[in-house]
Amino acid sequence: MKLLKLTGFIFFLFFLTESLTLPTQPRDIENFNSTQKFIEDNIEYITIIAFAQYVQEATFEEMEKLVKDMVEYKDRCMADKTLPECSKLPNNVLQEKICAMEGLPQKHNFSHCCSKVDAQRRLCFFYNKKSDVGFLPPFPTLDPEEKCQAYESNRESLLNHFLYEVARRNPFVFAPTLLTVAVHFEEVAKSCCEEQNKVNCLQTRSKVMNHICSKQDSISSKIKECCEKKIPERGQCIINSNKDDRPKDLSLREGKFTDSENVCQERDADPDTFFAKFTFEYSRRHPDLSIPELLRIVQIYKDLLRNCCNTENPPGCYRYAEDKFNETTEKSLKMVQQECKHFQNLGKDGLKYHYLIRLTKIAPQLSTEELVSLGEKMVTAFTTCCTLSEEFACVDNLADLVFGELCGVNENRTINPAVDHCCKTNFAFRRPCFESLKADKTYVPPPFSQDLFTFHADMCQSQNEELQRKTDRFLVNLVKLKHELTDEELQSLFTNFANVVDKCCKAESPEVCFNEESPKIGN
Repeated sequence: MKLLKLTGFIFFLFFLTESLTLPTQPRDIENFNSTQKFIEDNIEYITIIAFAQYVQEATFEEMEKLVKDMVEYKDRCMADKTLPECSKLPNNVLQEKICAMEGLPQKHNFSHCCSKVDAQRRLCFFYNKKSDVGFLPPFPTLDPEEKCQAYESNRESLLNHFLYEVARRNPFVFAPTLLTVAVHFEEVAKSCCEEQNKVNCLQTRSKVMNHICSKQDSISSKIKECCEKKIPERGQCIINSNKDDRPKDLSLREGKFTDSENVCQERDADPDTFFAKFTFEYSRRHPDLSIPELLRIVQIYKDLLRNCCNTENPPGCYRYAEDKFNETTEKSLKMVQQECKHFQNLGKDGLKYHYLIRLTKIAPQLSTEELVSLGEKMVTAFTTCCTLSEEFACVDNLADLVFGELCGVNENRTINPAVDHCCKTNFAFRRPCFESLKADKTYVPPPFSQDLFTFHADMCQSQNEELQRKTDRFLVNLVKLKHELTDEELQSLFTNFANVVDKCCKAESPEVCFNEESPKIGN
């Protein structure tokens, strides 16, 4: 089995998204071929992820049967793409095959989804996912020797088990993100199993946590409860624990990096160690800063020294480093404050519509579902963070993860040149790069279709969540169609849509009302 080659590793499995999102309307078809190729190359892994996320209670053996069936389907279609079954969207095929597994829908209580078709069935499977996975057994663990024996004897089986267990516990994580985790898992297994001391290698991302807990009194006052947990849960708990307060006797700046006459010589002697020490000292003095902001500071310091150490008077040049650090932090802080002000002024729904417009303008080539999902995640970041005392670090960390996921998609299929540029820029400056992007000028909107502005009485019967999803999809498709309009003009059209829905759902005959009012929305 060929594992997808992805660079980098997305560390936290945080946000909500539907896996295996594929184009469902003509305006999303532009990336269809590249998406198809991605699926064909990774059909086994994608099937594992999708099945484990849709039917979390399913056994590994049940999953293996579906994988075999999907591989056979792929082989048939690769041999003859004219077969009627090969014209279907892969996600529809997958769900049809899940529903066709004898007794499975009844056994795992999703037969109500199997009575639906196409988009309605996809939504049903999506809403059937359970974020609270307390019903699943603890994550299975092997000791290092057993893990390496399993890897050496049957690499595919070990990776499949790992992906299955991770996916069913993270039902809303985007498939490429989980594939990245699998790549990282394999890299660690392959590297450590070749070491003479396998145990030591595999128990190191464990030794660190044990060391932290053995020194918890001097390291942090906020990890006591984490250190009382078992090893599998301990690491994640420590990672997610609140930041410790800065020691009262620790100055805000470490003079040896800006005041010493020998900074350039120390850097040249051992650059990696020198910048690692700088990162450590600056980070512990500024626990209020986000990870991306700290990385920006490090990069600014590197660039500053590269220039200063080539001048006649290096100390006189890098003496003003703190001013540069404060300048970039102030810039990042203002950006977050402005975003949180947006949240306070617009409210949760208003902010979501703002980001749906913005994300669709910078990446209109994405499918409607992908854009809706990214917009939801961005709003989750602000609703989670903008009321916290650590507002800046929280927003900067979580919003950067949304752009990280966007770049994960871009790595598999290039979205457009501007997005590609931001994704390839220095990680620390990725978010500022995205924030500065304007509407993609290379995008050619799809032909006008009145279908987008045609609504029916069933709009009024939609439940709150379903109605919200339809509303979000309408806004994204509106932006794709009328890409040249300003944000204000798009908001006006969207307001017209909301008013029509409100008016017609209160009318005596909603269908008649929609027939009369819907055509006016796009004018």
